[in-house]
Amino acid sequence: MRPLLRGRMPAVRPLAGLARLDVIEGSKAGDILDGLAARVFAGPLGLTRLAALFERFEQQVGKIGEDDPDFDQLQLVRMDWALCDATIPGAGPGETWAWRAACGELSESLSDRASWLAARTVCGLFEVFPGEPAWVRDRLSGVVLRLFDGIGPWPHAPIEQPAALWELRLVPDEGGGFRMARPPIDYPPELLDTLDEELPKQFAADRWPTLQDLRRARLRYRRAGGRTPISRLLPFR
Repeated sequence: MRPLLRGRMPAVRPLAGLARLDVIEGSKAGDILDGLAARVFAGPLGLTRLAALFERFEQQVGKIGEDDPDFDQLQLVRMDWALCDATIPGAGPGETWAWRAACGELSESLSDRASWLAARTVCGLFEVFPGEPAWVRDRLSGVVLRLFDGIGPWPHAPIEQPAALWELRLVPDEGGGFRMARPPIDYPPELLDTLDEELPKQFAADRWPTLQDLRRARLRYRRAGGRTPISRLLPFR
């Protein structure tokens, strides 16, 4: 396995000729997530935890390899999912390995507020509406958040329409908004048509699609070089 990425964020591939990320410096929250992962998944016990979670990720999304497009970003997605999102057997709602580490259940507690915030990152598939500041809307939960990172501009994007469709992991900012903990991952904008058509399923008891469903479809889409519409690669229910 390659080491976790650190330092500068990679440039983002344009989405429909529109999306651009101006701020590409490394994220402090990303460094904190790396530190939490090292605390949770180090040593024989940590590797056992990680292996079980990676097996679950592969069942839901697929096995990633070094020849996959966006391999480095996918590696981060998988690790962050195991740390911040995956359910722990027998744990309470919202109790993740990141939260346990931040609360000191694995070793000494972390007293700095930044570690607590990083343990509560929000991840989703977001429509991006440019502006000062920009706004993002999660297409799965409907939550709307203010984004403080400098993105864009999109001079030809209609103001009432999203300029990009990104998977984002966001960390709360002291100013009341959010910042990107990791580089954004772009999705083809035609996916929005399918999400609009199947909107009732997103709020049903058995919600569809999940973020893992979307990740699986994108992985297959990228492997196919974008020749097959991503909606046809979704596991419909």
